Amino acid sequence: MWPEICYDRAMNKRITIELPEAALLHAEERAAEEGFDSVDAYLSALIEEDCAIDLNQEWIRKKIEEGLASPIVGELTRADIDRLMEEGIALANRRK
Repeated sequence: MWPEICYDRAMNKRITIELPEAALLHAEERAAEEGFDSVDAYLSALIEEDCAIDLNQEWIRKKIEEGLASPIVGELTRADIDRLMEEGIALANRRK
């Protein structure tokens, strides 16, 4: 099963935050570099990405624990590692 989506109704609430001038200038630069229309959109994307990373880490941790508890244990080959890397990259690309 894939990690659940990091979103709920509370994420529709809007808040106002104050940033030090240097942080605001940096956020404005990064938002423009990344193609965001506003600092708000940029910060929102960063928070959503952070939430998704947490969910993915928990999902991965759970899968590792399931694997370790599995009665079938074998040698991890280079082909296994390559396959796992490809699956992870594909999952990450689907989330973009």
